[in-house]
Amino acid sequence: MGKLAYIIDDLKASFDGKPWYGDSVMKKLETVDWRCANNQVYSTKSIAVLVQHIINWRIFVIKKLQGDAAYDIIIDELNDWTQINVNNEREWSHLINELRRTQKEILELLSKCSDELLDKNVPGKKYTFGPILQSIAQHDIYHLGQIAMLNVKNKS
Repeated sequence: MGKLAYIIDDLKASFDGKPWYGDSVMKKLETVDWRCANNQVYSTKSIAVLVQHIINWRIFVIKKLQGDAAYDIIIDELNDWTQINVNNEREWSHLINELRRTQKEILELLSKCSDELLDKNVPGKKYTFGPILQSIAQHDIYHLGQIAMLNVKNKS
């Protein structure tokens, strides 16, 4: 199996498969009651904000895979940590569906690529695709831990 295939398998497992560490992103998000999505227990970050943040960085990866050199995210600015408030179950469902859409789009874009992509420069950046693609699942899992902590706190 090539390196890119391994990255793709990792993305699938951590998102909605059976990762070694426990619940996947989608399995954990299925346990979140939309009425708890806005609670800020530990800081200014709610579950909804964390999910939107994950989506924002996935959009960054999609734009770069599409060759968009101009698109960027400025750390700690609006398109990094977008303030979002979920007012009903429909809005929560829309947010989760947007996350699913980004997963599908990333996988579709990667399915057309080979391991050579990993050594190509990210458009508009001074680094290659290898590190960023390897870190998508890691980034999701990091924030999944925060979501899990907020969700447990919300239920107690």
